[in-house]
Amino acid sequence: MRRLKALLLVPLLLTSGCWDQLELEEQAFVVVIGLDKGPDNTVEVTFQIANPQVGSSDIGTAESEPSSDTVRFTASDILSAKELANSVITRTINFAHLKTMVVHEELARSALFPHIAGAAIRDPEMRREVAMIVSREKAYDFIQKNRPQLETRPHKYFELMQQRWQETGYVPYSTLNQYLQQQVIDSMFLAIYATAQSKAFRVSRGEDDYLAGQVPKESGDPVQMMGAAVFENGRMIGTLTGKQVRWSQMLRRKGNVKSFITSFSDPLDKNAMVTVRLFKNGEAKIDMNLREDPPDIHVTLPLRAQILSFASLQEYATDFGKQKLLERHLKGEIEKEVLDVIRLSQRKFGGDPFEWELIARKKFMTVKAYQNYNWPKRFKRANVDVTVTLRIDNFGKQRTPYIKTGRETG
Repeated sequence: MRRLKALLLVPLLLTSGCWDQLELEEQAFVVVIGLDKGPDNTVEVTFQIANPQVGSSDIGTAESEPSSDTVRFTASDILSAKELANSVITRTINFAHLKTMVVHEELARSALFPHIAGAAIRDPEMRREVAMIVSREKAYDFIQKNRPQLETRPHKYFELMQQRWQETGYVPYSTLNQYLQQQVIDSMFLAIYATAQSKAFRVSRGEDDYLAGQVPKESGDPVQMMGAAVFENGRMIGTLTGKQVRWSQMLRRKGNVKSFITSFSDPLDKNAMVTVRLFKNGEAKIDMNLREDPPDIHVTLPLRAQILSFASLQEYATDFGKQKLLERHLKGEIEKEVLDVIRLSQRKFGGDPFEWELIARKKFMTVKAYQNYNWPKRFKRANVDVTVTLRIDNFGKQRTPYIKTGRETG
């Protein structure tokens, strides 16, 4: 009899716990959320829903259908918009595969945004590691205009782009989780800055001294992601260029950027540039003397470099004296660029985007003592100096330029 009862319980055990699970074809998987400011303290929420047929083995079906669908609702917050969507869409909205949140700059600068972002994580499906992008235009327009040429699936596009972001350092690694965490500490938050509307672009001698919309690009997907939106106390207060973002992340003791390619002027030819790959050669060392007022901060940034190219045709590869000259020149140029970013943070933003607040906290015995010190206020007036230790691994290969002689005939 006991054996019979056990056998009767097996089907119940196998089916229990699955009663609330929906079939895949009954769900609408949102891969991108767009947020725009609506009327009367509401928010316009855009859902970009992936088409599961695109990228599937059913090639005939996939080729005839769009990769995603976009719907928009006006509500008090994201959860309310999700509820509205579930009342008019045949499938159930699901955030399990959400990759990206796009926020219009107007909303990001408003007092409403911290409340919208804070309410979003109350949904158990909302992933805290969602990438956070601030768009210059409305988020809805940004999503609509984003038409990548090499990747039709929107979720895969943003997944691959996040990998590229970390490799180049042009934009910060920013997530919803980091945004929420840095509202409770004294460091600023950097979000990816993007646009699908190009300005009249300017050509810079450096390939990284741009904001989104300024990159000299004339074809392909109109979307540009370059630089960062700077947040303080949950609200956007300004922007950093791609170059400034790179150095900001290098100044963090545990930044995501390990190397990048950039250019500097040639010390022996002011009209030529030297292209180098810079590597982080250990963690940045931040020494603080907080007993002084204003405090003294000394930064040591260990780097190594590989010379990739130089247009001046100087004999850097073989001339030791010129090698030392180039090394001193690069060291000085880097120190100047790093100091410029620090002073910009102090004078324009009045805050610390380098996460040095975490170092300052350790100087105090209690939380109350640290709070009484008022790190953001003291950082604005701090005396900061920077020392770069630079080691050049190689100076590249160089060949003697070919010169045609008069003896040669055409």
